[in-house]
Amino acid sequence: MSKPVDVGSLRVGGYMVVDDQACRIVGITKSKPGKHGAAKARIVAIGVFDG
Repeated sequence: MSKPVDVGSLRVGGYMVVDDQACRIVGITKSKPGKHGAAKARIVAIGVFDG
């Protein structure tokens, strides 16, 4: 079971589902919104079962 969450609630060391695969979050980089764009986030995650 999965549910959508805000990026601000994710933490390094936490877990998330990516493409139906359980993953552990190893890095999060956030950028501030610009004049014509929204804020962006880059999440680095490693698969729990396949590494």
